[in-house]
Amino acid sequence: MLKTQSMILARAYFHEKYIDEVLLKIAETGILHQTEALQDLRGTDYDVKAVEPSEKLFRVTSIISRIQTILSNPRLNIEKSLVTDSTILPEGDIVSIDQELLEIEHSYAAITSELAKPEPNAKASADQRLAEFSKDIGRKLLAWKRQLETTRLIEEAKAKSTRTAKTFVVEGWIPAERKTEFEDAVKEGSKGYYGTLYMQPSAGSRPGSHNNKSQLDEQVAETPQKSRQGTHAAQEIENPPSQIRNPRIAYVYEKLVTGFGLPNYFEIDPTIFMIISFPVIFGLMFGDVGHGLLLLFFSILLFVANKKGVKAPELFEYMIKGAPLLVMCSISAIFFGFLYGELFGSEVYYHVVDSLLHGVLGFSMLEAVRSASIGIENTLTAIAGFPIPVPFPFAPFKKPMLLLLISLYVAIIQINLGLVLGLINQLRKRNYVEAIVGPGLWLWFYMSCAYLFLKYKSGILSIVFQRADILGIYIALPAVVMLLARTGLHGMDGFGHSLESLISSLSNSISYGRILALALTHGAFSQILLMFLGLEGPIMAIVGVVMWALFTFLLILCFEGLLSFIQTLRLHWVEWFLKFYSGDGYQYKPLRL
Repeated sequence: MLKTQSMILARAYFHEKYIDEVLLKIAETGILHQTEALQDLRGTDYDVKAVEPSEKLFRVTSIISRIQTILSNPRLNIEKSLVTDSTILPEGDIVSIDQELLEIEHSYAAITSELAKPEPNAKASADQRLAEFSKDIGRKLLAWKRQLETTRLIEEAKAKSTRTAKTFVVEGWIPAERKTEFEDAVKEGSKGYYGTLYMQPSAGSRPGSHNNKSQLDEQVAETPQKSRQGTHAAQEIENPPSQIRNPRIAYVYEKLVTGFGLPNYFEIDPTIFMIISFPVIFGLMFGDVGHGLLLLFFSILLFVANKKGVKAPELFEYMIKGAPLLVMCSISAIFFGFLYGELFGSEVYYHVVDSLLHGVLGFSMLEAVRSASIGIENTLTAIAGFPIPVPFPFAPFKKPMLLLLISLYVAIIQINLGLVLGLINQLRKRNYVEAIVGPGLWLWFYMSCAYLFLKYKSGILSIVFQRADILGIYIALPAVVMLLARTGLHGMDGFGHSLESLISSLSNSISYGRILALALTHGAFSQILLMFLGLEGPIMAIVGVVMWALFTFLLILCFEGLLSFIQTLRLHWVEWFLKFYSGDGYQYKPLRL
């Protein structure tokens, strides 16, 4: 989950006469992300050359286009799911298909010209002929198209391979645990006349000459003798493709991650962390029991629509596909609504409902939240050795400074996590010095500042300026070490990056104040809309309820909900991702029929 699929670079050597069979078997397994073999073999002792795109490839592509033109007619009724034939066509069969297709095109053109005539009888006759055409010719066209597409796929794969006088070399990335499948496919396709080479990915190593390659190539290029078991050599090469592995529940969050960029092979995939962090931050901004329940209701409707395959315009299509995320955000909004003690923006409504629950069930949510908060606060205080307030329940609109404190708690947790993940990424790449000088020293500086904030809260500035020992040990020392270390390692670029890190430590933390800003916006909108429910008189009361419902949907659920979503995404992409995530990977796309 945190790591992309483990990959190895696989290279197969076999006699030229088996090229079609080997590539077909590899495509049937659907595991090889093919790369340009010539790129890694150029500059070695091999007498290798590129495999140019064949005339067969261009002819097949042209024929497929012509067939697709006919099949795109919506009047044709052809059972497409029945066509499963996947074979490589020899040159003679392609020529025959080309000639026969020319006759079919003439017949099809005659039918379509009849359909264009205004006479009803001519149209009816043409419709009947088109139905017969679909029945007689349609399946044949689909079978040809499937065979031609298979042929084109293999011809394109040939163009990515390289060759010597008698030997073809095919190379690409495969999942490490599927090595046996690749070996079996090459062995079966080459009738046992083959050799293989496997290389482990390693950041920082460049493709170069590899041991045993000359011996391996000579073995398979001679007059074929059965390969004993293929030949294997472990080497190192960099930059594999990325195949993300996450549980199904993380699908929508994965789309948010890849919207920023696909993780490269040596990066941690942050999707799992976002399952928790994204709804939590959204809930802090949108926390309200009543509005959360309304959002949950509409989210469930979208989720049902997604399950039923409902199609919608592009904007609404995103909402339908993202329904699971909206459900989680709704639940989080309800949860924080209980912590804030608010129902449709009103503490009074919440207290009324809480009193009713207490009278019926003997259970008070306010008391439960207060007791849990005191317990958590006592535990954290005992661990830290100084008070760490957990002030729930409170109304953000009335006590904004308490929510600002909670927002900074979130900033400290998420930014520290980002720096830790950045440290791990550098260690995975074996950039040990960079790991220490980069995220390591930044983590030291930020954790020192976070410690001072947690201990002294709003009095941190007066304490720092009054006590030189605290300023020197907790702020100046890590800052100076970072500046000197990065400057010594990277020169002025390192000095500039150090200043950027020091400044962003403060600016990124303050940026989490947008949690407070959105919560206050939510509270202000809610208070304004509650005025509609205070209108007097029967008619005005009905008008007030209608206006309240309408603007609750438009202003709170749509506008403010979208605003909270965007700001939550921004905190992840900017304040968090930039600490550890580059998103410069490329997609694993195997050769597949």
